[in-house]
Amino acid sequence: MVSSPSYDPNAFVNGISGIGYRALLEDKNRPLVNRATLGIYPPASTVKPFIAVGALQEGVITTKTTRNDPGYWRIPNSKTRPFRDWLRWGHGKVDILKAIEESVDTFYYQIAYDMGIDRLSKWMMMFGFGDYTGIDIFEESKANMPTREWKMARHRTPWYQGDTIPVGIGQGYWTATPMQIAKATSVLVNRGEVLSPHLLRATINNGDSFDHQTLSEVDSRPPITGVQERYWDIALEGMRLVNHGVKGTARRAFTNMPFQSGGKSGTAQVFSLAEDEEYNAEELAEHLKDHALFTGFAPFENPKVVVTVVLENAGGGSSNGAPVARQLFDLALAEKEESEEE
Repeated sequence: MVSSPSYDPNAFVNGISGIGYRALLEDKNRPLVNRATLGIYPPASTVKPFIAVGALQEGVITTKTTRNDPGYWRIPNSKTRPFRDWLRWGHGKVDILKAIEESVDTFYYQIAYDMGIDRLSKWMMMFGFGDYTGIDIFEESKANMPTREWKMARHRTPWYQGDTIPVGIGQGYWTATPMQIAKATSVLVNRGEVLSPHLLRATINNGDSFDHQTLSEVDSRPPITGVQERYWDIALEGMRLVNHGVKGTARRAFTNMPFQSGGKSGTAQVFSLAEDEEYNAEELAEHLKDHALFTGFAPFENPKVVVTVVLENAGGGSSNGAPVARQLFDLALAEKEESEEE
């Protein structure tokens, strides 16, 4: 669990000076905030495999559903501005596997429209969004899984159909912490078993031997039950294609990998563009640039590691987040192999 930029904790051992503490508090990079559990970001396209499971189980789509993507999607019988795909000219004929592999936004706009915010939020809450992960430290945010009730309480306005569409690609009113995304990924990998992140293994009294250690309790949550196995398979296979498919969005970061893995990139917009406005990172202040996200697991068969990366204002998730995750996979699995050999 890493949060950067950080600070030197040694400064607090004997009492930090007022000037030193004030400098940390006023630092615009907020080094005192543990971004892993308190950082709040739109989860962006990292959530598409989770939404796929809910949509399949609800019958909103089937394994054979295909749609044409011209590069934009519009609410049926509406004259509102179109919701654009990240690929301006579109992806052509798309099924659910291709929608995950190539991160096709328009496919998920339609899912969100057909599913509705009530079912969408219900399913994502089962994956742990909008709630504490249960990690055994007392600094964590619930972030926000939007609902009709939340919007009325917060903004004093009803939920509109247009509010649901961006939620389908992890944007809009939806926010999450990196730890929530990691937990949701583990729920998917474990096919509905909900495991809370956990740091403390055990405690022992001062002077006692390790034979007298007391194992700490792990927060338990109800599993997601009733989902057909093939729906878990489809979401996981889609994530494998993200990393190793011919058109996988993260394929460049995972070339020459000695084992198969699964992943999903995400690029979270910090602000909304006007209908005719083009996104140009070079012309933006750093704090307005997109966040780069990636979540994944490895090896694909018998997964041992889940990695979630959020890089603030770093740009594209596939081009910037995925290479970091690749390095972490290589390091973590190499260390596991060494420990197993010993």
